[in-house]
Amino acid sequence: MARMTFDDYGCAMAKYNTWQNNVLYDLCDQIGDEERRRDRGMFFKSINATLNHLVHIDRRILSIMKTGNAPVYDAHTQVADDFDELRQIRRDLDAEIEAFVASDDRDWQDGYRKFTGVDGITRTLPRPLFLVQFFNHQTHHRSQITSELHKMGIDYGITDVPLTPDLGL
Repeated sequence: MARMTFDDYGCAMAKYNTWQNNVLYDLCDQIGDEERRRDRGMFFKSINATLNHLVHIDRRILSIMKTGNAPVYDAHTQVADDFDELRQIRRDLDAEIEAFVASDDRDWQDGYRKFTGVDGITRTLPRPLFLVQFFNHQTHHRSQITSELHKMGIDYGITDVPLTPDLGL
């Protein structure tokens, strides 16, 4: 059996990400717009705002990986006000992520990017580190939403990476 490579990691996590986002959006669809928009005291206040934040940041990080550059950061960007529109954007973005990590173009893995974090410190970081941050950030904010769903009595279900359907490893 071959070792798992960084490319395998990217592909596995992209599949996991798609699976978990599908589960998340299915459950968020069930609670309705009022519950998604309710201020729950979360970092971004509502489930809706958190879903928007995830799409905005995923686009930024994907751009860093693809080009070394990122669109302007605004933590409170609302990508789409309509849930169905946001869900379609999420699906398209997840497909784009899967295609990117599965592509034969690995030149981006040799690059570096100057990056100023929310702490105001500018660092020069290897672009592959952003792939790790990409999936870590998604998991972090999905867990905030799943915590709120749990408080509403909704069982989110399985989140174990090795149980990702059609993992293909």
